[in-house]
Amino acid sequence: MCDKQKTLICGDVNGNFNALFSRVESIVKKSGPFDVLICVGNFFGDDNSQLDAYKMGTRKVPVTTYVFGPSNENHVQYYCEEGSEIIPNVIYMGKRGIFTTSSDVKIAYLTGLSRRELGKDVPMCTFEPSDCSAVRDACLRGQSEYRGVDILITTLWPVGIEQDDCQKMNVKKECTSDLISWLAIHIKPRYHFVPSTDKYYERQPYRNQSIHQDYRECATRFIGLAPVGNKVKEKWIYACSLQPISKMRMTDLLQATTDETMCPYDPELMKQHQPGKVVKVSGNGQFFYNLDAADDDQGKRKRKGGENPERKRKEFDPDTCWFCLSSPTVEKHLVICVGTHCYLALPKGPLTPYHVLILPIAHHQAASKAPDEVLNEIRKFKDALKKFYASINKLVVFFERNFRTSHMQIQCIPVPRECESQILEVFQDEAGINSIQIEVLPPYADIAQVVLPGSPYFHAELPSGDQIFAKTKQYFPLQFGRDVLSSPPILNCEDKADWRQCLISREEEDAHVATFRRMFRPFDFNVGEDSDSDSS
Repeated sequence: MCDKQKTLICGDVNGNFNALFSRVESIVKKSGPFDVLICVGNFFGDDNSQLDAYKMGTRKVPVTTYVFGPSNENHVQYYCEEGSEIIPNVIYMGKRGIFTTSSDVKIAYLTGLSRRELGKDVPMCTFEPSDCSAVRDACLRGQSEYRGVDILITTLWPVGIEQDDCQKMNVKKECTSDLISWLAIHIKPRYHFVPSTDKYYERQPYRNQSIHQDYRECATRFIGLAPVGNKVKEKWIYACSLQPISKMRMTDLLQATTDETMCPYDPELMKQHQPGKVVKVSGNGQFFYNLDAADDDQGKRKRKGGENPERKRKEFDPDTCWFCLSSPTVEKHLVICVGTHCYLALPKGPLTPYHVLILPIAHHQAASKAPDEVLNEIRKFKDALKKFYASINKLVVFFERNFRTSHMQIQCIPVPRECESQILEVFQDEAGINSIQIEVLPPYADIAQVVLPGSPYFHAELPSGDQIFAKTKQYFPLQFGRDVLSSPPILNCEDKADWRQCLISREEEDAHVATFRRMFRPFDFNVGEDSDSDSS
């Protein structure tokens, strides 16, 4: 197999699907097959009627296409669940994350507008400083010698990038963000692509900075792509052949070019462990966060005169919930067995083949708000799973994150018996790294007694019987539980910390479900209660 990935990148599609895919087809006929097409910016537009032909199959998408989060709230309705197909061969990846292609090319992305700079929160269309930290952490995780990523995709331009003597570019202030500058200087992409509202822009390559004066980093090529099919014929599609950064020789990676420039970003950004927070180092080498510095969100959301009228609670429609069993959007093939009030299902991107979810059949947001009959059946599922995992010589960790979720999901993850004594310590270490205050609760504690109904939290039950509890505020790493359990002392699969990194095919999902259902049947308390689990 060729060690390079043939990649196409385009600007805002804005609903011009025929222009995009026709051009891609002609490129493929002329230059041979390409591995991926990356759509930077808005995929949908005011008129999306051209998509109907692709939905019905009368026209086909010629190259596997990745689409990211919108920046227009009017387009939110057109998107599907993260990791799913909008139409055949067009995959929606969400607004932030990092994924590795089959050719081992690493693509990081943080799309949408900055909530801090926009002044309001638009779900799916805005990001926060904590999202920048999460992407940076995902890029660096598990790498003792960090080289960088192959591609960074953002909607906003980084502040300072237009400082180029050869080509001046006037970028509107609302299209730039210092948060993107912070992210770019930390993750060091070889290519950074953004959408441009009108003109094509390719900056001279710049050499990334290092915290060590005598250490040389890779260079970044920054490219702004014009909208697809624009009338002034500005370049809107870019083709490149990428050798993964992980497989490049260091001499090639660090080789200078004649048009290379200095890094255009403020060097102080390198000292900020989190956006806007400078890390101070004490004499004994310990790190302390400067919590008195400007907050990630320009201070806490100060409310004068009550709640901000722009932040009204979103009305939730159970028919659109991905986990309500009666919803038409639930993926029924992932269901393992069904009880009276809850059901067991395979998650997307499982950490192990025996990683499952306990979910309420009806719509309940969290265990702290669920009625007694639901909680009682959750306990029955947990007891059954403990016995099942014991039969395959495993222990189990249960955890729930009631933060940026709408439907309760209890993760059930088997772990080796030999790591039991280390689990609590790893949780505490990861919490310290993320500046999270966690409490260790006794085995008999009830989550409903330690948190107010509706308040966000993280809760885990360990094999030892200990429970871990953390109140979550504006920032909480969404993959915290997976980060801990995927670490070397426990499951040793750090590449699976983000579920997007370990998505499996429909065939593999079907096989996992069938195997788990067969093996779990002797422990399933629903069997014999006219359960219909075998036909789910």
